[in-house]
Amino acid sequence: MSKVMDIFKNMFLDLFSMGKGFVYGFVMVGLFIVACGAILYGVLFLRNLFF
Repeated sequence: MSKVMDIFKNMFLDLFSMGKGFVYGFVMVGLFIVACGAILYGVLFLRNLFF
């Protein structure tokens, strides 16, 4: 019975870690898109301001 409980505990922890990694991946991709957009906006704004 102890072995079965250990298996279920490990499965739950693995699923929890996978979920955290999935959310972390979405957050990192979102931040990358926002940062690239801000850099592009800044470059185009400065180009329009000076030229």
